[in-house]
Amino acid sequence: MPIWKGICTCVGCAAAIGICIASAGMATPFIAASATPWIIGGGAIGGFLLGDKADKESAEREKMLLQDQRYKDAKDAEDKQANENNQNRNLINEILGKLNGSIPKKPGETDESLNQQLVAAQSDIKRGGGRLGELRKATDKLRQELTGGDSLLKLLGLDKLSFAEKVLIVGGIVGVIWLLKG
Repeated sequence: MPIWKGICTCVGCAAAIGICIASAGMATPFIAASATPWIIGGGAIGGFLLGDKADKESAEREKMLLQDQRYKDAKDAEDKQANENNQNRNLINEILGKLNGSIPKKPGETDESLNQQLVAAQSDIKRGGGRLGELRKATDKLRQELTGGDSLLKLLGLDKLSFAEKVLIVGGIVGVIWLLKG
């Protein structure tokens, strides 16, 4: 499940649970018990649909960005560095396995040579981690430049919602806060 679907579904469930808790004191136990699953399910479905819309818009925006050669090159460099880091992690795990005996050593490999390889691989992973951080910052900066910045609505994928959809979301949030407060 993509990240926004999961986050929005969880937030929808949490909001619905808050409504159930806040309204349970106002309703008879039978009504509260029978309505709770429907309210929580409705909150989860609403959150899932909102997250689905945010994920689709995020995927569309990424496709649009990949048409720009500078962004594509930056993203490729980031992916290449991440792959190199993964290869170094795998090499470190293999060397550690050989040193502790869980992986058999090849002919001619000694503990001393493996320790030297380990130090070199750890150095490479440290440099690669710093390089990956720099590449991610550069990619994010380029993304903001190409999309015109990132407001909270854009980050959540809500910038293309209609006015009525935004009013419903704000109304739901205000309703939850009111019920939790009262």
